[in-house]
Order: sequence, then C-alpha cells, then structure tokens
Amino acid sequence: MRIFIIARGYPSKQDPTWGCFEKDQAEALSLLGHQVTILSVDTRFRFYWRKLGVQCGMHENITTFNIFLVPYALLFFLPQRIKNWFYAWQLEIIYKRAILRNGTPDVIYSHYLQNTLKAIPLREKYNIPIVAMEHWSQMAYSPIPSNTISTAKLAYASIDQLLTVSSTLKNNIKQQVGVDSVVVPNMVGKEFHYTTYNKTQRHTIHLITTGRLIPEKHFDMLIQAIANISSLPLRLSIIGDGSEKNKLQKLTTQLQVEDKVQLMGHKSKQEIVALLQDSDIFVLPSQSETFGVAYIEALACGIPIIATDCGGPQDIVTNSNGILIPINDQQALEQAIIQMTSNLSSYNHESIAEDCQNRFSSNNVAKQITQILEQTIKAKS
Repeated sequence: MRIFIIARGYPSKQDPTWGCFEKDQAEALSLLGHQVTILSVDTRFRFYWRKLGVQCGMHENITTFNIFLVPYALLFFLPQRIKNWFYAWQLEIIYKRAILRNGTPDVIYSHYLQNTLKAIPLREKYNIPIVAMEHWSQMAYSPIPSNTISTAKLAYASIDQLLTVSSTLKNNIKQQVGVDSVVVPNMVGKEFHYTTYNKTQRHTIHLITTGRLIPEKHFDMLIQAIANISSLPLRLSIIGDGSEKNKLQKLTTQLQVEDKVQLMGHKSKQEIVALLQDSDIFVLPSQSETFGVAYIEALACGIPIIATDCGGPQDIVTNSNGILIPINDQQALEQAIIQMTSNLSSYNHESIAEDCQNRFSSNNVAKQITQILEQTIKAKS
C-alpha cells in the first residue's frame, strides 16, 4: 500500500517527541513493506529558527514533507473558517509534492482531530479514503468542550473509519459525539525490551516514572508518598521536563527527601531504557491518559507498574503486571507502593515483558492497522 500519514510533525533535535507516535507507526508500517509518506503542516509558535516553505526529507524508507509559513498564533483574530482553509491549502501543497515523488496514495491515515478535519478536502477532491486515529487528550474529557464536539461531529462524519487508542476513549467518543470506532492501541518501541537482571542483593527499592512535568501527572503526590513512607528504603527517579520542574524541586527540599528523589530532566530513549531496566517499580499517578505509552514502555522492560484508573491504563494493567488505583487518592497510592514493594518477588519480569510484546509490539499493532487500512480501501473501491 501507499500510505500518506497526516501528522503533527516529525521528531527533531529541538523537538524529540513532536510527532513521535506518528513516526513509530510509520516505521512499523514501512517494515511490513508499505510505502509510507508523512505530511505535516507546522503551525506552532517556537522561539527558534525554522526554514520557511516546504522541506522534504528521507528517514530510513519514510519520506517526510513539512510546510511552515506562519505560526497560527499570528492568525488569532482571523475567523476559524479562514484558518481552516489556510491549513488545508498548505496541506494540499505538500500532498501534490508527495504525489509527484511517490505516486497517488491508496489511503490517507490522519492522527488527531485537527489534522483529520484539515485532510477532509483531500478526500473530497481526490476521492482518497481517510482512516483517522484519535489520541487527543481533549477527547477524553468529561464533558468534551462543546466546540470540540462540533468539530468532531463534522470531521468524523466525513471519514471512512475512526480508530481510538483505548476502550475508554472509544466509549467517551461514542457517548458524547455519537460515533463508533475501532480500538487499536499505541505501540511500544523496539528500544524497550527485557533483559535479565538480579536485584536481590540491592537494599534500596528503585521507583521510576517518566512524563512531562505538568500538574496532570501528579508527580507531587508521588514525591509526597516517598516522604510519607519513611519506613521503606525507597528511591525515586523522575524523568522528564516541564512547567512544574521548579515547583517539584522545591517540594523535595520542603519534604527533606532530596536524598531519595532525583529530578533527572530530559533523557534520550536509550537512556530511559537503561534506567527502566535498572528499576524495580514504575509508578505514574496521572489525572488522565488517553492511552499511556509510558506504562507499556516500563512493562516491555519487565517492570511491574502502578497506574491510576484514568482511562487508557484500564486496557493495560492486569493482576499479573501491576496495580490500578483511583485518581487523586494519596492513601491508595502509598498503599499500592507498600503492597508492590512487599510482593516484588511474586512478579515474573520475563512474563510481564512477553505479555506486553504480544499486545503492544510495533509489529503486531502495525498488522492491526494494515488490516483496517486494507478493509477501508476495499470498501471505498
């Protein structure tokens, strides 16, 4: 198949996570023998230089086309319909460039609601089927903002198939937007894998967590838990960067746990893998997750997880790989840490990793996506 993926962008040195979900899926689909092209319209306001116009790149076997003309923040006072037209116009420019280079696609595969909305004119003009993948966090809200519901109803009614990354997100969209979807989970990167290790001689229990340092992740609760569970030899590593960094650093000082809690900042995937493989427990008490890739990255390394009942983790956590707790519950978080710490020997690390690969490996997820794309193309024809 020729697949054109409409993405937010493609990861770079300045933005290593921007478009990472789309990149991972593109690579997995390419490995199955599909010709994959990524199209993206950069509308962000950023304080670093980016080349104006169309940029074409080649990454492994994936062709990328990106266009940057003006940050949308500068178009704030324009009517939304004008901004939508401007985005769609830019998308069509790189769509035509991609056709000249790689041929007409069999299917357009868009990620996130706003990209899907802007891709619809391509479907109408060129009669190309669209499959949309939804993992936008706003679609997990209860309630979803009314203007977002209006946009979703318009976009989803004009595509051929909607995918969602978790059953919770599927149910929320079905209930509030009235559109059904097929659940296809996010995939875990090949970098994350199990390796045999022996930690029986280590006195300290190493907890680890990853994510953007934002209020919704509730890293403050986790730091408070480390302070409250003073009877256990716990050490916590927090990987990530964000607006809450200074606040969290001050909290560790206030609670006098600087020797137990380490804010490690941004790390590369390879560094994260090594840190996960050297850890005992992964814990992330999020307020909301449409899926939760950080959880399956830990599971792929054989580490049991503590997650909140906040959406996506419901499809991830089982009795054999972790503990699911209510959101915003400090006591439940501390009890889960104590319980898992006391029963670490009961978790089979190799089985945890194997189960994760069976459910979330890039190869298996790409096969699911391939089947859906092929069915959509056949139905359209």
